[in-house]
Amino acid sequence: MKKIELLFPELCNIYGESYNVEYLKRSNPENIEVISTNHRDTPAFVTEDVDMIYLGCTTERKQEQIIEILKPHKERILQLIDKGVIFLVTGNSPEIFGNYIKDGERTIEALGIFDFYSVRYMDRERHNSQYIGKYGELTMLGHRSQFSYAYGEFENNFVDIERGIGMNPETKREGIHVNNFFATYSLGPYLILNPYFAKELLAKMGLETTLCYEKEIIEAYDYRLKELLRTLHY
Repeated sequence: MKKIELLFPELCNIYGESYNVEYLKRSNPENIEVISTNHRDTPAFVTEDVDMIYLGCTTERKQEQIIEILKPHKERILQLIDKGVIFLVTGNSPEIFGNYIKDGERTIEALGIFDFYSVRYMDRERHNSQYIGKYGELTMLGHRSQFSYAYGEFENNFVDIERGIGMNPETKREGIHVNNFFATYSLGPYLILNPYFAKELLAKMGLETTLCYEKEIIEAYDYRLKELLRTLHY
């Protein structure tokens, strides 16, 4: 039985992110156990082995709360990343793993696991866009809606953007990929947007890679990719 820990779904499910884990569970219900961890509880990964950890999008205020919850467990998180445990972190939650978040005159210390920082531009309009990019041989799709951008070298980026922007408008590097740690600014049910990546995660856990509603999901992916190629020109 493989264990997937869904962190703080009561705080991190703004765009239906928790369905990423539900989708994996439905794809292999007999071999996946989902541990849903409330923000008031100690994460399961602290005291036991898990195969995958998921953290989704949250509000700016809750983002700061989650940093404080996870700070005491930084060394354990580093250990799990080194061991190759799968992490999938989406929306604005990748910022939690950087050095700090700048919000006006405030500097919010983050976990400092990866060498980058983020800046909130709350006085501007929210940035909304979609992207097409490459992760290895896979074509990845994503969409974002955010007030903040991240800055750094991002040498270990997750996706090489072909159309759209990366971690900020000046780069085509999107997200973070170290061992089996994957982070992206993309929102919502990322694994339904990217069924071939969902298959890869199942394979990394040693599970059968057939997806729930696989035919329909791949048809939707193919249609979405075709439309983005037609309409997304930057």
